Amino acid sequence: MRTLRVALLAIPLALVAATVAAFLVFGLSGEREPGSTGSARAVDVAGGRLLVAVEDGQAYAFEITVRFESDEGSNDATLIQPSVSMTMVGHDMGRTPVRMLRRSDGSWRGAGTFSMGGRWRFQIAFDGEIVRLDHTAG
Repeated sequence: MRTLRVALLAIPLALVAATVAAFLVFGLSGEREPGSTGSARAVDVAGGRLLVAVEDGQAYAFEITVRFESDEGSNDATLIQPSVSMTMVGHDMGRTPVRMLRRSDGSWRGAGTFSMGGRWRFQIAFDGEIVRLDHTAG
């Protein structure tokens, strides 16, 4: 009888221990790939809309895309290069510029790496307009 009681207690404890071990190995591993998360914002600016999107990559990497959609359908404003910088919200880390490259579809794309997880603010200057986009990394 005593052996049966010990077995009935040991089985659930072993299951709990296995669950905790699996969580520690797979859930907290620094090598895991973050889920595909991102932030986006559309802002009305003179003559159209500025679309800004940030997508997370692996190991704190990110990609930012800026696209201008003209109200009249012209593609002229895509030649205006946006100036993009980022800073961590709540920390005095200064602003880090993000190099933007023009793509054949008229959008501008930049990439970089967050130095740590947390809330970051991107500032996009485009043709005299300033757009800000907050993004949580990690």
